[in-house]
Amino acid sequence: MKRCLLIIGLVMCWGCIVAQNNVDTRIAVNSNTDDKTFVVIISNENYKNEESVAFAKNDGEVFKVYCQKTLGIPEDHIRFTPDATLGEMNYAIYWLGNMLKAYDGEARAIVYYSGHGMPDESDKEAYLLPIDGFSQSSDGAISVKKLYAKLKEMPAKNIMVFLDACFSGANRDGKMLVSSRGVAIRAKTNPVGDNTVVFSAAQGDETAYPYKSQKHGMFTYYILEKIQQSGGYTTLGELTDYVTQQVKRKAVVENNGKSQTPTVIASSNNNNWRNWKFASDKANKYENRTVAISAPTPAPLSVPAVQKQEPSPVMSISVASDLVTQGKKHMRAMNYSKAKTCFAQASEQGSIEALYQLGMLYSNSNYDGYNKETAIEYFLKAANNRHVDAMYMAGMMYLGTDNSTAKFWLRNAADNGHSKAQIQLSRLK
Repeated sequence: MKRCLLIIGLVMCWGCIVAQNNVDTRIAVNSNTDDKTFVVIISNENYKNEESVAFAKNDGEVFKVYCQKTLGIPEDHIRFTPDATLGEMNYAIYWLGNMLKAYDGEARAIVYYSGHGMPDESDKEAYLLPIDGFSQSSDGAISVKKLYAKLKEMPAKNIMVFLDACFSGANRDGKMLVSSRGVAIRAKTNPVGDNTVVFSAAQGDETAYPYKSQKHGMFTYYILEKIQQSGGYTTLGELTDYVTQQVKRKAVVENNGKSQTPTVIASSNNNNWRNWKFASDKANKYENRTVAISAPTPAPLSVPAVQKQEPSPVMSISVASDLVTQGKKHMRAMNYSKAKTCFAQASEQGSIEALYQLGMLYSNSNYDGYNKETAIEYFLKAANNRHVDAMYMAGMMYLGTDNSTAKFWLRNAADNGHSKAQIQLSRLK
């Protein structure tokens, strides 16, 4: 019996360790701000004319979190475009060029892409495929050769490009794109400027595989893991060595002996790229990130994801209401600690309004405890208990990072007569 209990205890401890080290939830936070780095993140998962790319959206979302939290890059220096069309992809590169020009060569850039790559069968050139593109035609895709040429002309200290895509004509699951004849193609390797280094998920005719248990592309997962372990204080050389080794080993185990070999493209004149740093200082503080479960396709609310709050018999509903009223007064007076106490006590007694107000508190940038993830958690609890304003706020919090979930909550708020949600929905169409 004792042995069984010991084994169970060890298993539970191991589960805790795994959970604590999950790259999606345990995030290193840097106290310093890097205001001279600009980031473009494009994560294309839901294609209109091709198979979807498993976990691409999660790749981009978490990569953004690491740029912002671990590397200390301000949110307005990051352009995150999930499920990007051709026009949106082109605009993201245009935006990056304008930002770098304004800094007269003193800034640097990070470009991250997760999604379909494709070869042109006629000339073997490589392309990045927007969600509205067709793999049969390169006219609606981004030429990698032209992209590198644009980056070369941008005035930047350095530009690091990460491509979690393969250009053989295969999808992440090993199936071929619509345009493919079932034979992998070795796309051309295009040269880059002296200011640019490209780190790709796979070489030649290989496939960039997913790491299914971690819900990421395998290449992206190990990039995140290295940044997590180092607190961002790592060089590009250290990162490429680590990711290349880990991906090569894990790919053959996970995919029945099939290889995946990440590759680096750098100019012959660039002898210092291995020393390029991510963060200038190590992030030693860690915080837990709440990962919200994506809502289903917009539809009338069914079974709430969170149990409804029931008032405690010890405290009447009117007393809970009084606590909420007091909390709102403290909020207006910017006495946030007292407001939090009132809302927390009221929520414990089953007040749905208190849950909503806690969301408003944690989404207030003036509050020292500001935390977007915590705010979303409270908004979702209230929204699942049919609080219309919470539905609207949940939708607004997801805008730009998870537009499908944003539309889900905005539509539910609009269906319940929320005028601002109705206006916001009309803008998203």
